[in-house]
Order: sequence, then structure tokens, then C-alpha cells
Amino acid sequence: MYDLILKGRFLTGGKLIEGSIGVSGGRILRVSRGDLKGEEIIQIGRGKVVLPGLIDVHVHLRDFEQREKETVETGTMAALHGGITVVFDMPNTDPPVIDSETFRRRAELFARKSYADYALSFLLNGNCVEARKAEADFYKIFMGASTGGIFSEDFESDYSCSPGVVSVHAEDAEVIAGNPERPPDAEVRAINRALNAAEKLKKPLNVCHVSTTGGIEAILRRNLPWVSFEVTPHHLFLTRKDFEGNPLLKVYPPLRDEEHRRALWENFSRVPIIASDHAPHTPEDKESGAAGIPGLETEVALLLDAVNRGMLELSDIVEKMHTNPIRIFGIRNKGFGLGKDADFTVVDLKREWTVKPEEFYTKAKWSPWEGRKLKGKVLMTLLRGRVVMEEDEIVGKPEGVRINAGKGNP
Repeated sequence: MYDLILKGRFLTGGKLIEGSIGVSGGRILRVSRGDLKGEEIIQIGRGKVVLPGLIDVHVHLRDFEQREKETVETGTMAALHGGITVVFDMPNTDPPVIDSETFRRRAELFARKSYADYALSFLLNGNCVEARKAEADFYKIFMGASTGGIFSEDFESDYSCSPGVVSVHAEDAEVIAGNPERPPDAEVRAINRALNAAEKLKKPLNVCHVSTTGGIEAILRRNLPWVSFEVTPHHLFLTRKDFEGNPLLKVYPPLRDEEHRRALWENFSRVPIIASDHAPHTPEDKESGAAGIPGLETEVALLLDAVNRGMLELSDIVEKMHTNPIRIFGIRNKGFGLGKDADFTVVDLKREWTVKPEEFYTKAKWSPWEGRKLKGKVLMTLLRGRVVMEEDEIVGKPEGVRINAGKGNP
């Protein structure tokens, strides 16, 4: 007898099957096409699908001296609400995570306040000794200035000394200095420089929020097995025209012309990761020119809506927000397999709903998709065998734990 049985349709091996998942001690112990016995049974109804717990490898949760923008508590509640069971926290906080003491403070904060499971990062900028002390789950390098202002003066040196997987914000500092609008060349030049270093050093590298034709084509052309990359929903679904009609849509890298958006879709099957780059700001900061778009509570729904429109398959969401993040970042305790954490995202592909940011858990009560009707919704989120979100309500206390991640396995 299992602690919990999930009965219904679930995705395995890229196919939807009807069956049961047996969970005990917070782990998956059996997957069966037949019935299983359990102390608690959750019957997932018709039209609904159980996905493995989805992972967002690029999230800015602020807190510290920026609690007015977002806190670990509000941001991870937003994650669960959006069907995300694991968040990767970015280090360009205030103060930034650039020394082992600040990293320790960040770890303590998450241990107390996080509703979702999490990975912790460290910002590299000529501080290799501190980086080794910190023992982060992954490392971040900015090649040019972004929110927080700190960027690497010597990318190759910082990348070479990284103790683990590096996620890089690839925008060239010189191009930005000459053109603050950050034209496509800022990204393309930085990506090529990062790829040159990656080819030389052969160390795991993940290129964040690729947004240009030249950027994605350069990565795919080199085809380095230890290099991965992300694409965001806002770069997939919005263009520069949207920004021109709504200055709140300022983001780094910026929204691009239609030709670049089209290139992302033309190469969608080869995109390893979808990540939100959730970046909450106050309305006052946005009006003053702050860059960033909140996305934790809309990214999965936007992708489900795209499934309904025939733009992608349900299996694409699982591949790019579960399977590939686990492989690329070397996460050992997650995955849809026996002995792994029982994390699930239950979705209703047919549920239609209207985006109302005032009902979100994030402190950033605005969205590019405000008022948009979407078809496809997250109904329930389970973390290690516990229902932690159901029908828009967060259930329980903050009990997220740090994931077991290694040096990556691209």
C-alpha cells in the first residue's frame, strides 16, 4: 500500500497513457498501467494530464534589500501557482551574491521561506576563491551590464574558474556602451565570444534568453555538446511592436523584430530549455525604465495555449522544462522515474481562463498578457508527494528544499 496514488493520464516516453503512479515517502515507487492501492487516491479527471514537475532555470526572486519588488516567499508561491516545482535563483540581488557569506545568507533565507524546491547561484566576477567556498548549484556570469550593474571584466577567466555549470547573460558590454538599445549585434557578438571560450575550455555553459537569429544559429552551428541555451516565452510570443505599444515591456535582451521571433520558432525543436527570466519590479521602477518581465504564473499556460493552437506538443513542454534541465544541470533527485521526488504539475488542456495579474502571488501585479484569454491551465502542483497548490490556492507552509545538483551533464 502506497501513501498516495495518482490515477489518470500522464506523459511518459513522449506518450500519454492511462494508469497509476504510486508514491511513498515523497518519492515515486511505481508507475503502472493498472490500478494501485494507496492510503490516499487523487483521481485526475477527463481532459486533465499529469506532467512531471516543471523546472524554471532562470528566476529573479529579489528579496534582501528589494523586498518591495519580490520576496523568496511570494516568488516561490508564484512558482507553485504557475506549475513550477523547482526554481533556479539568480544572484544579481541587492546585495549581490558575490561572496560566500552572502551566499550563506541566501541559503538560510531560502531554507526558511521557499515554497518551491530551489537551486542557488553565485555571481562570478573575478572572485574565484569565494566561488569555490560557496559551493553553489550553478554560477552566473553577465558579459554586459544588466539589472544590478555588475558584469565580468574577463569572461573567459571567470568561466574557466567556475566550479560548476555557468549560465551566461550574453550581451556585449562595448556594444551596449555605444548603443543602449542593445541591438541584435550585442547578443550575437557576446554569444560568439562565449562559444569561442566554450570550444577552448570544454566546460558546461548555458546561454540565457537567446533572442536573435544570429545568436541561435551560432549556437546550433557550433553544436558543442556541453553548451545549452534557453529561450523565454516573451521572446517567443512578443515582438518589438508590442514594446512600442507598451513601454513596460522593456527587458534585457530586448524584444526583437518579427524575423528574430520567427527564427526561434523555426528552430524550436532544437531549443533545449524554456525559462521565464521572471523579473519582478514595482510599477514605479518600470515607469523609470527598469528592465524585466514577470513570467512565473503565465509561462506554462502560454505553452499549453500554444499546444492547443498546434504550435508545439505537450511532450515539448516536458522536454524543455523537465527532462533537459535535469540533464544539463545534473539534478540527481528529480525526474519521472522510480526513486525520484514525486513532483507533478497537473494541467487541464481545455480550461479557458483570462489572465488577471491582480490575482497572482507575485508582487509584480502586471503582465504582458493581462486580459488575454488562454486555453490550458495549471490545476494542481505536487511537491514530493504533497499537494502544494490546487485551483489557484497555495496549500501548506514553505517547505521547499535545495535540490541535489552537480557539475552538469550536457
